[in-house]
Amino acid sequence: MTAAGTPTTAAQTSGGAGPRRGGTLTLVGAGDVDHLDPALAYHTVTRGIIRAYTRQLVTYPATRDHRRAGDLVPDLAVAADGPYDAEGRRYRFTLRDGLRWDLPNGPRPLTAADVVRGIKRLAHPMAPSPGLSYYLSTVDGLAEFRDDLLTLPRDLNVVAPYLEAAEVPGLRALDDRTLELTTRRPTPDFLNILALPFASPAPAEYLWFVPGSPELDQRIGSIGPYRITGYEPDRRITLERSRTWDPATDPVRAAHVDRIEVRQGLDEKTCHDMVIAGDADMMWDIQPLTERLPEMFATEDPRLEVCPAGLFSPYLVINVLSPNEGGALARREVREALQYAIDKTTVAEVWGGPRLNDIAEQILPPLCRAHRPFAPYAANDGAGDPERAGRLLAEAGYPDGLTLKLVYRDRDIHPETARVVRAAAARASITLDLVPAGITELFGTYLGRADGAREGRWDVALSGWEPDWHGNNARVYLQALFDSSGVSDNDDWGSNFGHYHNPVVNEHIDAALSCADETTANEHWRAAEREVLRDCAVVPILFAYQYWLRGHRVRNWLPYPVLNGDLTNLWLGEDRRPDR
Repeated sequence: MTAAGTPTTAAQTSGGAGPRRGGTLTLVGAGDVDHLDPALAYHTVTRGIIRAYTRQLVTYPATRDHRRAGDLVPDLAVAADGPYDAEGRRYRFTLRDGLRWDLPNGPRPLTAADVVRGIKRLAHPMAPSPGLSYYLSTVDGLAEFRDDLLTLPRDLNVVAPYLEAAEVPGLRALDDRTLELTTRRPTPDFLNILALPFASPAPAEYLWFVPGSPELDQRIGSIGPYRITGYEPDRRITLERSRTWDPATDPVRAAHVDRIEVRQGLDEKTCHDMVIAGDADMMWDIQPLTERLPEMFATEDPRLEVCPAGLFSPYLVINVLSPNEGGALARREVREALQYAIDKTTVAEVWGGPRLNDIAEQILPPLCRAHRPFAPYAANDGAGDPERAGRLLAEAGYPDGLTLKLVYRDRDIHPETARVVRAAAARASITLDLVPAGITELFGTYLGRADGAREGRWDVALSGWEPDWHGNNARVYLQALFDSSGVSDNDDWGSNFGHYHNPVVNEHIDAALSCADETTANEHWRAAEREVLRDCAVVPILFAYQYWLRGHRVRNWLPYPVLNGDLTNLWLGEDRRPDR
């Protein structure tokens, strides 16, 4: 995009003819989405398609310029304005005229009540949103509403009517097209939070399904340019043009292609070869083969897209609740030993080498405006210090080492990452038993469940974190991953996968969120980061760049705001391969 809502020209992005309408965009990959339900969807590849069938009050323009990646523009709302009151807490939005749902039971107008319902539904007691903490800490009255929901029996016949009828002071539909949102305190990044897919509208029908359930997956509605017309888990996702979307109501999505098809269950080499051969247009959930990267770099292959992304990925999550090895991970010395045991340079090679990543010694990456260099456990340029790790283990009462369970995603480069991490840990007499898991199992069975953590089903996990927005975004790392102030009686730890709890960190996070100015807030964010690292709550490994493989005929591939390419603004040109 150039100015807000103005599509970039073909000359700016592809150097050729203008946009072409039509055709089927084919993506190929190994695994599945985490959820199709926008209230729960958080995985990178899900973000790749969710922009096609959901919309929010405000959003981000499609662009290649990472400096503009954090710019906000209106989406469902006619304007992306800040608060209108003297306190800086009240926001009023008017919906565009002509917005309509495309639902399985027929079309109907989108209303302000749908937007309110979508945010209220994030606190659903039977499946709370992984992004809930953003909204609990900002929307007036939502935390109390969540607490009331937790007192209800886990029965949709009880929960659904309560969700619909109960009022939240900070969420008010004034009429069908106007809503007013009120924050607990001045919140400079509130519009960024409203731009997240979690804040998508929800029709009333959603209340009668558990969020993220297989039944709801088959009945997801659309307010965007595409609708889901087929979903076979782990096999195929098909999106076709919406029957109700009006381009006049949408300034950010051009919707050039007619159909989007995601083919799943394929191995990495097959996917890579299909895109190279022109039998598919883009990779889905995997990246180009590492062994092919040198050749692609050498020839400057235009199909390889590399973009700075602010990815804190991978990092090692540490389960402080695990009872294994006598509760070893509750001891700080053991967690510190892990800092020195990991050889980050070997992981960097698996992840494509120094052209595609930087060694991470902290949590906030350079693209975050709060970032300041900080490396308390740096050793041997990222190679680690296994002897020091061994001494720390001995001090903690493990002179002969210990055995831990490492859970990781079973696709793409993640198995090889797990193997090199295991080999590095072995240097310090830490034996890692590998536990592979599919994407849904990884986050649903292991990282997302406190009972699994307490029972010791896993000790450490390889995970990654993609920022929810860019620029002023320290919150998206530190609040999401380490805040424990909102943990409820049902052990909903959100994305704080290691169940880390430190009141000092919570205080700095709360102080940062209470600041009206970014400079003071960033001082608190950096203090929180130092405290988390002092506790060795995670092992930072890399700040990875985003790199993706697209086919010859894909035009206008734009990495922001969707890091694997905005499907709603690209188009399909003629195949440029000399043999076709």
